Amino acid sequence: MSLISRFISEQGKILSRRVTRLTLKQQRLITIAIKQARILSSLPFLNNEKQFEKSELVASTRKWKLF
Repeated sequence: MSLISRFISEQGKILSRRVTRLTLKQQRLITIAIKQARILSSLPFLNNEKQFEKSELVASTRKWKLF
């Protein structure tokens, strides 16, 4: 999983060949491996944890400003 996670962005997107510097064949294999891991629930389809935490933080600070 650590090898596969190197080819995924923070948002959960598969990085492009330009970024990863893989050959076309290697990129296809990585893409297939990532998709299989997502289907098997080893990897999430989306990674919204940081966005969710940030929205909670903003919402909680707004509550305090109202009072």
